[in-house]
Amino acid sequence: MRARAGVLLALILAVVAAGCGGDEDRDAYVKALNKSQTELAQRFAALQSRITPTSSAAKDIKTLRAYEAAVRTTVSDLRAVDPPAGLAPLHRRFTDEVAAYGSALRKTRAELAGDDPRAILAAQGRLRSAVSAAGRRLDATIRAINQKLKG
Repeated sequence: MRARAGVLLALILAVVAAGCGGDEDRDAYVKALNKSQTELAQRFAALQSRITPTSSAAKDIKTLRAYEAAVRTTVSDLRAVDPPAGLAPLHRRFTDEVAAYGSALRKTRAELAGDDPRAILAAQGRLRSAVSAAGRRLDATIRAINQKLKG
């Protein structure tokens, strides 16, 4: 999960940077996205070691809360970014798609609170599916942002 989010955010930065000429607005946009990505990756790296095959459900729930907070902070940072002219709708879509990770985490956290091992495994599977779907949507948005930057 951490790797997927980090790779997707790093990918948009590479795509945005490749599409930038010398335009100050675009450079500032890339810098702001890079800052958000770096901070999210650092938070996820710190959290990754907390979920293990032997960690308790209570500990996993606590860790998922921390992941949610990391996503929430990143979404807040992204919402504060002023995208270059013509990119606002795509930037908003990208931000909403990052927020989808938080929604999937929140839903899974609620489902992990139960005692049924099958329900917990199903919740974990739904989380993987939700993260994968969010990743596909992010990929499409990244391609759209890249096309827009290239003109």
